[in-house]
Amino acid sequence: MTLAFQSLVMMVLLVCGAVAVMPVLLLQPTPRLSPPLRQGLTGPGLWLVENPKGQWFLNGDSLSRLALTKLLQGQGRQQIIHYLPSDALQLEKVTTSLRWLRSLAPGSVVLELPPVGRPLR
Repeated sequence: MTLAFQSLVMMVLLVCGAVAVMPVLLLQPTPRLSPPLRQGLTGPGLWLVENPKGQWFLNGDSLSRLALTKLLQGQGRQQIIHYLPSDALQLEKVTTSLRWLRSLAPGSVVLELPPVGRPLR
């Protein structure tokens, strides 16, 4: 092999490697700031859990749907409300419940999901 041929092979490998790596570098997710939803909200917030039977739990205490409605309408936009649906709920039910919660407390309800790949204990 001559030096010119070796240089040509190295140049082709370099260009092919650069072309193969470019999509990976360009498609890396960029961290984003949280939306302005959380700005201006005070306190640690309320944690709402819904189980497959339609029962609601507020910060661990059982709560009826009517009591939850009154509580959220009285809260206004003072605290952030974390909605944590059971993983046994269907997507349609989660969507309906989230829409209902947001109609009661607009601008302060956030859907919280467990991290992917980490089982709940």
